[in-house]
Amino acid sequence: MTINQGNNEIRGTIFDIQGLSVHDGPGCRTLIFLNGCTLSCFWCSNPEGISRKPVPMYYHSRCISCDKCISECPEGAIKRVDGELYISRELCSTCEKKGCVSVCYTDGLKLSGYEITATKLLKIIQRDRQFWGSEGGITLSGGEPLLQIDFAEEILQRSYKSHIHTAIETCGNIPYDNFKRVTPYLDWIFFDLKHFDTKKHKEGANADNLLIIENAKLLAKEFNGRLIFRLPLIPEFNDSPENISSIILFLREVGRTEINVLPLHHLGREKYKIIDREYTGLNYLIPNTENLQKVKQKFTEAGISCYLGGETPF
Repeated sequence: MTINQGNNEIRGTIFDIQGLSVHDGPGCRTLIFLNGCTLSCFWCSNPEGISRKPVPMYYHSRCISCDKCISECPEGAIKRVDGELYISRELCSTCEKKGCVSVCYTDGLKLSGYEITATKLLKIIQRDRQFWGSEGGITLSGGEPLLQIDFAEEILQRSYKSHIHTAIETCGNIPYDNFKRVTPYLDWIFFDLKHFDTKKHKEGANADNLLIIENAKLLAKEFNGRLIFRLPLIPEFNDSPENISSIILFLREVGRTEINVLPLHHLGREKYKIIDREYTGLNYLIPNTENLQKVKQKFTEAGISCYLGGETPF
């Protein structure tokens, strides 16, 4: 978050706005993706949003080899190596000039995010409002939307006061004070539970689960809106009977009776190439229908409503 010194306008960094979303809350919604995350999950479908600061995205098929970006880079981060364009992620500072992007008229080089004022984003939200119907609204996603807490609070508060239904999708790995700042302006929270084994969680998400579980308990106790826990299901990582049983016990402990199971997919793998990151999610198979139904049955037998993927009752 930054503040424009001219008018004290709160700004945030986002990397996408998706209209007409139907799987991230009730009705038809506007989904807003904020940059920055405290986790780095190997299956993440939005790797371009993990960094708090926008990073260069290079689309090889769009490049016409004009090399204007090379001469525009003040850091010397872009060059040709064996005929191929190479971007040094260490040298690139995503400078304010952004000359490399501005001279690329084929969009072969873009940044994974841009600054926007809260007021401008709210105008976009109000513009989309006509398409929502009676049950729609906005959902802040990411990244981790509450990492930019000042910006997220401003958007949620002003939307809520305009009688717009509000929701967030969170990994939970942030200070609980961040949640306390926005829960008065939230109708729904989608909260990920990735693994209950601390070691396994750290292996898959590059952070342990201690703060996540503590925040989940506190929200279940204190949040008055609808709290829906989500399980991104990855075979051979977190679909074991032990992990499913741990989740069931936790849901019983906190008095929650629904979970949204999101099966692994590989739709975001091409994004890793454009930011020069390795995608290891292909080491894991997409769960088949039989496996999904077995997981659903375990939750159902425990008295927990289980929604598979987009098959949600909202």
